[in-house]
Amino acid sequence: MGGGKGIVTTVSQTDSPPGPGFVAGIRLATGIHQTDAFTVANLLAFHAPPRLAHETDESIREGMQAFAAAMDLGPHDEHPPYIGHRIRIRQGMPWLNYADEYSLCVPAARSWLDVADNGGPIRVLVLFNPLAPGGDQQRTAEHVRDCYERGAMRWGTTYHV
Repeated sequence: MGGGKGIVTTVSQTDSPPGPGFVAGIRLATGIHQTDAFTVANLLAFHAPPRLAHETDESIREGMQAFAAAMDLGPHDEHPPYIGHRIRIRQGMPWLNYADEYSLCVPAARSWLDVADNGGPIRVLVLFNPLAPGGDQQRTAEHVRDCYERGAMRWGTTYHV
């Protein structure tokens, strides 16, 4: 108490996120990771494969790297850093603050919202390599493992405010 010091909960914006044209191709998926010791609400962000004339796998990788850097996500092989308050739940809808004036609406099941609403950690994982939307869980899990093994992802931990 006293001394005028408190917990700083601002979000760093040292790197600029990609523009809205790129962000429109980002897909979000949610899931719950549960053990006997803890429960984590996972948020996976990935980009659809190239679909426009100016898009390439490389431009998508660079865009996703910028997306991850804007949120201060850390290397996949280190403990996921705390990245500030990136999730806000308003009127039952979760929103991801990715360091832009806009936010992305997160499609989430009630179970995911319950973890976030009750103060549980939210792990944000950004994959650099494109992934076609609509794949099953096995295909998505294989892609996450592949990105992990190649170092083509970043992650961090946030909490709902």
